[in-house]
Amino acid sequence: MTLHRRSLLYLALASLLWSASGIVIKTVDWSPLAIASVRGLFAAATVAFLGRKSLSPRPPSPAQIGLSLLLALLALATIFATKLTTAANAILLQYTAPVWVALLAPLFLGERTSPRDWLFIVLIFCGMALFFLDALSPEGMWGILVAAAGGAVYAGVILILRRMPDERRVAGTVYANALLALLGILAWRPPWPSAGDLLVLALAGIFQIGLAFYLFTLASRGVTALEMVLVTVLEPILNPLWVYLGIGELPGAWAVPGGIMVLGTVSLWGVHKARNSSRNLP
Repeated sequence: MTLHRRSLLYLALASLLWSASGIVIKTVDWSPLAIASVRGLFAAATVAFLGRKSLSPRPPSPAQIGLSLLLALLALATIFATKLTTAANAILLQYTAPVWVALLAPLFLGERTSPRDWLFIVLIFCGMALFFLDALSPEGMWGILVAAAGGAVYAGVILILRRMPDERRVAGTVYANALLALLGILAWRPPWPSAGDLLVLALAGIFQIGLAFYLFTLASRGVTALEMVLVTVLEPILNPLWVYLGIGELPGAWAVPGGIMVLGTVSLWGVHKARNSSRNLP
């Protein structure tokens, strides 16, 4: 199997694992920061174990510090947005990341953004606008804004990963989850979650965060920045489905066409980029 195909497979598996985040966050009755902390604790241990051969005692580089901060922000944005609005809104708006990648990739990576890319960007922004037409509570509106900001943070993660040497990517992911674990300790307070909820958070940290991010970092060496976003479009499709099957939550009326427009545009964009991706691969 070629590096490119193996990287695409890793991305697909990572997105499948990530898609469980919505149902975990919605069903565990605890503060968002505490949830992030417990998941981060188990995720850091998992990534450190899986990537132990690439870890070194060297102090973290500026890129690793930036990656860990952005990954921590991304995790917090996802959890807070999912708590404040529907899981569909939270995850679909995060997939506006291709817009930010297209805007910044020419500057940071030298990956050209074509005139046709800008057409797709405009269509994605139109889809985003539909989310704000739903009748939302103030908390729901904040959830949408946090989710949209998460898309920009996600793009930053991708851009840093693409520029970072292979041996430093795993350590950056470990630092990020360790940072989340430490930040959230202050939020470990009553009302305490049940033993079952704690087990769910532990398993989520190991598989849904730890293993998924490890696969994501491995995949980053064999695909372009835009492919890293486009292939993982499986996550926003499955995430609301698991939440609906688990607790019966449905997205708003305008979020449905908005989500279809965002995901449809991202998918078409992915087909367009895939035709020219081989010449851009490292």
